[in-house]
Formats: sequence, C-alpha cells, structure tokens
Amino acid sequence: MNIGDLVKVHWGNCAYEGEEDVDWGYAPGVIMGEIRYWNDDAAANKSPICGEVDVYVQGEITSYNIGRCKQPGYVREAA
Repeated sequence: MNIGDLVKVHWGNCAYEGEEDVDWGYAPGVIMGEIRYWNDDAAANKSPICGEVDVYVQGEITSYNIGRCKQPGYVREAA
C-alpha cells in the first residue's frame, strides 16, 4: 500500500457476520499516509495486520488497521 492507492475499508465485525451495509461492509478510500507498523518485527516482515494507516474515507481522514484495508481486486477466501 502506498500513498494515493485506492482501497476498500472494512468496518464492523471482523468475522464478517451480520448484514452488509448495516452491521458490516466496505467503503472506498484513498491511502493518505505511510503505514505505521506497531513494532520492529512487524515492519521487518511487512505484516499485513500489525500496523495502521491514514485513509481518506467518507469525507474524512481516519486511521485504520491495515488488515481492514483491501486493494481493488482482492478476493476474501471462503471460511
């Protein structure tokens, strides 16, 4: 993920339970800053979940866990 990249931001239950657009869903956003990894190990391994990034979404810049940001074309595997 780089500044300016388009992403889908997931909100709600991480187990993807509930009704989409009500209890969970996605919104389009744009990456507005560099990833802030939580520790040196996460940065060295470029962890896909252990960090945060600022995203312009729904009219404001919000910090999201990078595990909730998916780039276009990403397909979630079935549970």
